[in-house]
Amino acid sequence: MFFGNRMLCVYLLVGVAILVLVGCAPAEPVANVDSQARKVVTFEGGDVTQGELDEFAEQAGVSKDDPQYQATVQQIMPQIVSVEIAKAYAQEHNITVSDKEVDQELTKLKEQVGDQARSSGQDVSNQEAYEQALKQNNITEEQLREDIRENLPVQKVQQRVAGDAEPSDEEIQNYYEKNKEAQFMTPEQRCVRHILFNKDQKEKAEDVKQQLEDGGDFAKLAKEYSQDPGSAANGGDLGCLGKGETVPEFEQAAFGAEQGEIVGPVQTEFGYHILEVTDVKPEQTRSLQEVESQIRSQLATEKQSEKFNNWIEEQKKKRDVKYLKGYEPPDQG
Repeated sequence: MFFGNRMLCVYLLVGVAILVLVGCAPAEPVANVDSQARKVVTFEGGDVTQGELDEFAEQAGVSKDDPQYQATVQQIMPQIVSVEIAKAYAQEHNITVSDKEVDQELTKLKEQVGDQARSSGQDVSNQEAYEQALKQNNITEEQLREDIRENLPVQKVQQRVAGDAEPSDEEIQNYYEKNKEAQFMTPEQRCVRHILFNKDQKEKAEDVKQQLEDGGDFAKLAKEYSQDPGSAANGGDLGCLGKGETVPEFEQAAFGAEQGEIVGPVQTEFGYHILEVTDVKPEQTRSLQEVESQIRSQLATEKQSEKFNNWIEEQKKKRDVKYLKGYEPPDQG
């Protein structure tokens, strides 16, 4: 998942309206100004400066000293110009953003991140998934709010010109049938708790297993004996695991056990484990009803993106986009 460029990319998602824009002809790109203020692209209603271009390139992971800099900026130039044209349109049509709208967008983003995390099998709340994403992308909430405030007008433009592009029920059904096994199947899982003993504690492990078979309290014994601090405090609970999520010896024992069965000692690289399968979750395919809103949103985004891109191309022609030599997109070099 990613945020920084998300504010650039997620907002480039909608469609087309042919608008007659009135204004002066754009100035020519300025080549003889050796500074961040140098205009590398101009169009009716706006421009792109060297400084803005460098910022976009940095988001793409390329510095100005990088040998790939020029090739990179040429590749991302169409995207940059699209964003700047949408911002110019927003300004011309008094499309603004309030604090309340930033808050609403942030709440919506948290829900989306949470849904994505849970669909991948993570048992997390929206807030937990959101905080993980901030950390993974090395971005603060304050920075994210600034990105939202800067780019939300672009999203509003997209909504205005392409927000009516929606998939049909038939398209949703066809997508589900085509992708049912690849995207909407939850693999078999085993919910497990364990007690971990050090590599020289096999006899102790066997003793504790006997206590469990004699009716001992698993959670209590885990807290007392387990050498796994991450799970001991929770009575040894490891949650639900799919295949490939743990070491082979442990996986084989867990997936070979019946619900409620005490297994072990199982030797792994970590030591000896006594484990119990607390629940068996068979492989399941989520129904169309469960995933319909997810599919509808995805297909709508694709349709709106196509419509918006068409609109942008029309805007580029109407606004007479001009590039400084060496900064043209590949198809215009």
